[in-house]
Parts: sequence; structure tokens; C-alpha cells
Amino acid sequence: MVLVSALTLRLRWIQPFVDGEGEPHTGPWAGRPVRSLYRSTSLLDRVGVAHGPSGAVTLLEVVGAAGVDVHLVLGEPEAPVGDTLTTGIAAVTRARPATGASLLPDGRPGPGLAVRTVAAFSPRPRLDIETVAFEVRSEHDLLDHARLFGLETATDADHGHFPGISSQPLAITSARQSALARFDAAGFEAAAVSTFGAAAGCAAPARPRYRARRAEVCFDRPFGFLAVHRTSRLVLAAGWVTEPDAP
Repeated sequence: MVLVSALTLRLRWIQPFVDGEGEPHTGPWAGRPVRSLYRSTSLLDRVGVAHGPSGAVTLLEVVGAAGVDVHLVLGEPEAPVGDTLTTGIAAVTRARPATGASLLPDGRPGPGLAVRTVAAFSPRPRLDIETVAFEVRSEHDLLDHARLFGLETATDADHGHFPGISSQPLAITSARQSALARFDAAGFEAAAVSTFGAAAGCAAPARPRYRARRAEVCFDRPFGFLAVHRTSRLVLAAGWVTEPDAP
């Protein structure tokens, strides 16, 4: 018996990005042309900082039009991927506090994030965002981490499982997943297909008049992403970007 489940998610940004070309100056992508995405907003708290076991983690919320948002997650350069994603998930699900940029001190309070107070012609704050377009594809054998996915007991062929599926005793013999995530100027798409095999038995300036807050965030090295249902805070998809799209 083979059971197949599929998850698809497509969303458009409330405010699209501007597509362009960039070249990071530091980190593993230094010197490489990448497909850069740019956007500005007056909502400083679209970016915030949480703290976890491996230090500060910067989170950027990109709002989708269908009740689902994507959060980009950037940890310290040497932080383990698992620590960064775990801290990000705890922050977006509100199990761990995060501080928005409007309350952060001037300086560099988080990875890839700079906050300052400047002389300006308007008191309106501004958050400048730079990230990269990406497409992530992966294949997983879920039984390699059976305990993590709650499959350890289900693989025990000495006992029957899943009585609601079959009158014959069943046990999981294979479990695989194919996943895709794509992030670009217009929106985000994610899909995952899982299969389980079961066997029987087993400007010219005047003088500025105001002081205004400015924040800049840049995702120019490997980072994580989390697709989150806005109301329930359920994480629908998660992954790690190691390679950006080329122009």
C-alpha cells in the first residue's frame, strides 16, 4: 500500500519587490552576481530581533495577500542552521519574544541589520530591505530521522498500526518527501509531496527639520525562511537557502 500526501502554497506579496542585480561583498556569496530584490516601507517593525542559544537572529516579515506571510531568518555567521531556524520558529509562533526595529537601539542590533537616527526632511521612519530571489528543491528519506518525524513506532513490523486505514495490520516500510520553495519579486510558492509505503504484518537639500529612524536589513548570505499562517501562527513550510538565484 502507498499513501501520498501533497501540500501546495502560492501567495502574492501585498507590496512587491523591485527586481535587480547585486553582488555581495562578504560571506560565501561574495563576488557572485545574484538576483537581488529591493523594497522600502515605513513599517519599521516588519523587521525584528530575537535571541536564541547561538545569539541574535534577525527576522523579516514579508506580508502575503492570502493570510500567509513569509519570514526570512538570518542568524550569526557561525551559528548552526538548526539553532537559527529553531529560534526563528519560536519567534514567529510567539513562544520566544522578538523586538521590533522601532524599539531597537541605534547600531547593529542583529545580523544583517543596521538601525540609526538621522537628520531628515520628514519624521516618517523607513526600512530599506535587500534580499535575494531563490529556489530550493530537496528530497528527503524521512526514515533517516524516524524519531524526529514521529515514525519510529510506526515502522515496528512486530505490531499492527493504522486500524482506521486497513483491517490488516500495517507498518511503515518507506517514507520519502520531495519539496520545492520559490521566492521572487512577486510572491512565494511552496510544495511538498510525501509518500509512505506500508506493508502488511509489518535631493538638493535645505536644512533637515526632523530626526527620523532608519533601518536597513540585508540578506546576502545563507538564511532561513518560514511560511506562517497569520492567524494560527502555524508554520506551513520551512527551509534554508544556500544558493541564491543568478540574474
